[in-house]
Amino acid sequence: MSSFCSLHRFPRAGIDRIDPELARSMLALVMTEPQQCETIVLLLDHERRGLGVLVVSGTVAFDSIFDVLDAITSRELDRLGSVVVASIRVPENGRDDLDERDVDRWLECSSMLEDAGIELVEWFVVGRSVHCPRDLMGEPPRW
Repeated sequence: MSSFCSLHRFPRAGIDRIDPELARSMLALVMTEPQQCETIVLLLDHERRGLGVLVVSGTVAFDSIFDVLDAITSRELDRLGSVVVASIRVPENGRDDLDERDVDRWLECSSMLEDAGIELVEWFVVGRSVHCPRDLMGEPPRW
């Protein structure tokens, strides 16, 4: 069962601003059940209104997030202003869902996107529970 709450209706693309609660709800709706390794990206415009949702399945390696974000930054997406990312991890064989290098990944992803003119608003790591690597380093929310 997901740690996210459910949503009663999808936000209207290009109209409704995505806030933290709505982002978490959207991710809960899009996540595959039963939980599997995947990366979900909410694509937002410069006013943080939804443009689309990208779901990449099979992102087992924790560094897969870089490949997903590289695919986004390599495109000419003028309307894209920010993203919210969720890495869905299936803890197995004693491997934890939160990795000690996630803080470094947060910094690198944030920098990578910033270089492309895109803001990384939040990165959720979803496993047994939901974590935000940004919190681990004491950085304030970007919402």
